[in-house]
Parts: sequence; C-alpha cells; structure tokens
Amino acid sequence: MESEAPAAGTSPADPAAGVLVTTTGADAPAGAGAGDGGLVLPGDVESVGRYLTAAKAESTRKAYDADFRAWSAWARQRGFPALPAADAAVAAYLAALSDAGASPRTIARRLSGIGHAHREAGHPSPSEHPGTREVLRGIRRTAARDGRRPKKARALDTQTIRALVEDLPAGVAGLRDRALILTSFALALRASDVCGLDVTDLAPAGHGGLDVTIGWSKTDQEGSGEVLALAPGVRAPTCPVRALQAWVDAADLAGGSGPLFRSVGRGAHPRIGRTRMARSSVRLVLRRAAERAGVPLDGLSPHSLRRSFATEGYKAGVSERELARTGRWASVTTMRGYDASSRWADPASARLGL
Repeated sequence: MESEAPAAGTSPADPAAGVLVTTTGADAPAGAGAGDGGLVLPGDVESVGRYLTAAKAESTRKAYDADFRAWSAWARQRGFPALPAADAAVAAYLAALSDAGASPRTIARRLSGIGHAHREAGHPSPSEHPGTREVLRGIRRTAARDGRRPKKARALDTQTIRALVEDLPAGVAGLRDRALILTSFALALRASDVCGLDVTDLAPAGHGGLDVTIGWSKTDQEGSGEVLALAPGVRAPTCPVRALQAWVDAADLAGGSGPLFRSVGRGAHPRIGRTRMARSSVRLVLRRAAERAGVPLDGLSPHSLRRSFATEGYKAGVSERELARTGRWASVTTMRGYDASSRWADPASARLGL
C-alpha cells in the first residue's frame, strides 16, 4: 500500500528526520512560493531550547519556578486550573496574598512568574490583563496608605565602614571578609557582582590601583562587561587594593583562576574552597562584622554597601557622571534615590527666612 505523505504542518513519520515547516502567505520569506517548506531538525530544536534557557539568568528562572509552584498550590486548593489560568482566578490570588500580608513587591514578582509560565506554554499572560494590572495597582496604593512602603537598605558612612573591617578577626577568613566589604563599598557592587568575580578579573593598573572587570551583572545580562577603576585607599587598614592583595596571597590564588571569593574552613590551617561564595553568604559576612563592631543590624543588608557608595560619593563631591559610571546606574534618577545625605546639603527650607 502506498503511504500517504504527511500533511502540511505535521511531523514526518520518523521524528529523527525532522519537522516539516511550511511557509505560505505572509509568513513566507521573499522568493518562497506557496507550499514551499523547510526542515527543522531535532538538533535545531535542541539549540533553540538551550538559547531560550540562557536568555534568563539562573536565579531568575528559579524564582519564576518557585512563584509558579506557589500559584499552582493555591489554585489546586481553590479548584482552579493553574495553566492556563483564568484572569479572575489570578486576580483573586493576588488579593489573597495581599490580605495575608505579602508585600506589593512579592505579589508583583509572583505575577511575573505566572506570566512567564504562560508565555513559555504559548498561552496569553494573565499579567497583561487590564483587570489584573488594576488589582495590582490597588494593592500598591492600599499598602502605601497603610504605611507599608518598600524598605530601603540602610546607608552607612565611611567611618562605620572602617569600623566594620577594623574589628574583623585575624586569619584567612577575616582577610576575605575585609576584602569583600571594602571592594563592594568602593565599587558599589551588588552581592551578585562581588560573588561573580574571578581571580582573573583583577589586573594591575596605574597609580597602584586595580582594574576590576565586572563580567556580567543584573543590568548586563548579556555579559558585555565593564572595567571599573579601584583606587588605593588613603589608610592602609581600609585600602581595598591592599585588602584584595592580602586575601589573594593568603588564599594562594595569585596567578590562578576561578572564583575570587570562596568559602574558608575553620582551624589553624583552614581549607580554601574551590566554589564560588553564595550571595546569601555576603549577608552573613556583613552581619557578623556588624555584630563584632557594635553596628546596629536594623536595615543592614548587602545592598547597604551599594547605597553607602552613592551617599558617601555625593557627600565627597564626586560627580554624578562618575558615580553612575562606577555604580552602573542607567538612570540618574534611580541613583539619586540611593543618596541618603544630599537633602540636607542645602535644604530649601533653610532659606525661607522662618
């Protein structure tokens, strides 16, 4: 019996042979006639999937997955299908989260995770529905009226930064923590930035400083890279260049490769780990240093070092252009929001003659 040819738009009988793709009408490239087709091989599909996965940072993918799992669990309890989801069900979920005390930022992130799962599956995203967006807007307004505003990391002055590192314990772990805190402050690094540094990202530069390459970051997901100038400090105990050199020497990383900041074991001869420090470890390092120095922990987070850079930079008269370049802020308005000091530099209310 003569076998029938596969219909247009369907896969051939042998999946290994590829997928028949037809190009007709408006979808056809120039020069392609009606019914002209091409063959997409399994390897092509695999490559496309790999690059689609690479389009999102691993941390972003994990967050989306966790958010969709949370939504799926709630939807099952209420008898709603999780995918595709009804817009009214998603709106009810957002309202339930707010009533349970979740912050608007958390709720918006959950909605993003739900929307991502729908787009990946080829469904319309509930996050784009006008009614859902209006519910989210109402949640934000209600939280603001109730005084539940997003908490900002507390900025520290340079004197407090000095206290954090001058009281660190002797030993390899103390040298690592000193280098991590000072470098993060001096270059306005996020926790992900400093944990992402490799030994080879440091290069000697003029005037005794270092060129520090940030290979990728939150605002540079494609890895274009940025080279930042790390100048030597005016005081030896708090010089970030000296601190980095001391850590590299103590950990025997000079001339090597791999992560710059790693775990350090305990004991007289601690073992230096080979893997990259987790971002959560930066918070632990900072809080341990604060406890030793007697610095209050309220509002203290790794982002405090980035906010401190902007605040102290403004106080020292560093130009906004240089602050934005080092901190890699695309918006000056966003950067100004990090400054906790300039509102008292020359307040208008002091000039009103009251």
